Order: sequence, then C-alpha cells, then structure tokens
Amino acid sequence: MKILVLSDIHANIQAYRAVMEKEKEYDLLCFAGDMVDYGTEPSQVIESLQSAPKALLVQGNHDLHAVRISREEDFRHMPVKKYKWIHYNLERMSKEQVDYLRNLSLRRYFEADGWVYLMEHQYKTGSYDVIENRSQFDRHWREHMPEEYWDAPNRRMIFGHSHRQCIHVLGDGMEWLNPGSVSYRRPDDPDKTAHYMVIKGGVIMMKQVSYDRRPLCEEAFRQLREGRMMDTEIQDFMFFFGDAASSRDELPAIDK
Repeated sequence: MKILVLSDIHANIQAYRAVMEKEKEYDLLCFAGDMVDYGTEPSQVIESLQSAPKALLVQGNHDLHAVRISREEDFRHMPVKKYKWIHYNLERMSKEQVDYLRNLSLRRYFEADGWVYLMEHQYKTGSYDVIENRSQFDRHWREHMPEEYWDAPNRRMIFGHSHRQCIHVLGDGMEWLNPGSVSYRRPDDPDKTAHYMVIKGGVIMMKQVSYDRRPLCEEAFRQLREGRMMDTEIQDFMFFFGDAASSRDELPAIDK
C-alpha cells in the first residue's frame, strides 16, 4: 500500500501541484492540517483537497484561526498596516469553504500494512511540544484511540505543525513522524522545496520537490506596492518563498 502524507500546504497551490504531479498514484492521501494562511490560493487548495480521492484530512491551527478571524474581525476592511495574509486568504474563500474548515476532524486513525496510525495536526494545542518518551506516547495513544488499538504491536502517530520533516523512533513499533511542510520552512532552515512523505509497504520515505515560486513572489511584490499589508507579513513571505536570507531582511524599494 502506498500512503502519501502531506501537511501544512498553507494556500500554496504551486507547491501542492508539484507534489501531486510527482506522486500521481497512491492508495491513501493523509493530510495533517493547515490548508490555508500565508499562501495566495486558499480556495484552490481547499477545492483540491476536498475532491482528492481516498483522502483523510484533519484540521490545523491555521485552519481554525481562519474560522475564528472570519467571525471576530471585519477582514474585508482592515486598516492599512493591519492587513495580514490571513485576511488576504479569507477574502478569497467562500463562506462554504470557511464552514468546511470549521467542520474538519481534529484527528483520524486507520490501519495499513500491519501498522495502526493516529493522525492529528499538533501534539499540544498552542505549542510546538513533541512526544519525547514512551510514557508520553502511550498516554496520548490511549487518550485518543479506541480501546481495541491500545496494545497494537505497531503504532505510529502523524503530526504536522512544526514544518520539520522527521521520524522519531521511541521503541519497537512505537514511532511518530512529521512529513514537513509542503509550503515553507522555519526561519532557521533556508530550504525552499516542498516536503512530504511516502509510506510504501510500511516503509517511510522522506521526500521533497522543487516548484515554481515566482507567482508567490510576484504577489508579494504587488502587496508591497499597494502598501496595505504589514511589513512583517511581507518579510516572512520573502523568506519563505523568495531569496531573503532571513525573515526580517529589509524590504526592497518598490516604485509605486
């Protein structure tokens, strides 16, 4: 069985399409949350994942953030320099798509090739904490899995959120993994490729693929010319998708 594991697309349709072009065939697609925010095409990403065959999807913290902002802020009329990518995303999403994000499951579980899997976006809400030992693993597993799977010999958890591609082996048949972000890295990692995982016959393969970042950068420059968006939001964007050396590089001068 081939399982395609993705997370943290963040409205980056270019990166998502590059992954799907490379991995056309799969038996199950697992998405560990964060469809929206920071990228430029939230509606297309949601539509693509909604229509993906054989898919298990969970809600990410940025998905939930979009839902909350849609209810709490007048995102269509944000003042100058208060405008963020989340407001940009919401302007490009339908009410039905916001409702879809609201109703996504927090976790899913399934069996494949002798392993039982639990998938969710993050280990602890509001933090980047990870499972460090077997006791934590067992406790979390039993809290969120049906009793019939408590003593399964081969158990894996899939998390997103950190944008750091990794596999943590805590013991025989006790692993947690993160496919990394399809979209962007953390400030200490300059890699610009799309990260994901493939699990084939129970064997995990960490993968990455390059994609065309120019449409994202062009939109960032357009936002800079308009002068509406917060500078820090564009600085982040220039590091994630452009050639800035850090997330706080000075913004380029733009003729308006």
